[in-house]
Amino acid sequence: MKALQRREREIARTREDIIEAASRAFVERGLHETTMQDIAREAGYTAASLYTYFRSKQEIIEAVGDMLTAEFLSVFDEPMPSNLSFAQRFELLVTRHLALIDKRRALIVSFHTGEGGQGCEGHTHGQTFHENFERRIAGVADWFKQNAKPEDLGGHPPELAARVLVGMGFGLLHESFPHGGGRLASHASLLTEIFFRGISGPPKVGAKRK
Repeated sequence: MKALQRREREIARTREDIIEAASRAFVERGLHETTMQDIAREAGYTAASLYTYFRSKQEIIEAVGDMLTAEFLSVFDEPMPSNLSFAQRFELLVTRHLALIDKRRALIVSFHTGEGGQGCEGHTHGQTFHENFERRIAGVADWFKQNAKPEDLGGHPPELAARVLVGMGFGLLHESFPHGGGRLASHASLLTEIFFRGISGPPKVGAKRK
């Protein structure tokens, strides 16, 4: 039994190594231009040996997408100070998520852009991307259900509020294509302000309206 468990751990670690190697290859060469040989070279394996752990490049793409989603969802489990208001916890959560996107931006971009700057439409990984996108929205909605009162969300359903928030974050990420732009985490306060007060809500102290 111990030998079996040790073997399972070894397989899991090897899969993780391959996933990280594939992530680096996707960033360097692009999602669609990267071959199994490229991934194997990055991971320090032969291409044939990769098929011991993954049946295809598509399966590796799906595993990388699952990894990104797992990282996104893990942010909800990070502790927060107990004395914060809902708006303050919201902004801290947004800051952490945007910081994660900053860290993984090049990899995330590789999932949304293809050769010639095409979008994700029509790509073979489109269904995987859609499923992971919905899992992230569900994670935000669950956090709202656990932390927000109805009045905190203006009486709107948590699921709808989650879609609005994720859409805003996704828009910030797309605004940075293809050159990277600045740090997304620096926009956390603005995103929080717009989410709670709207684009034409009362300005912050010291802000000027034209």
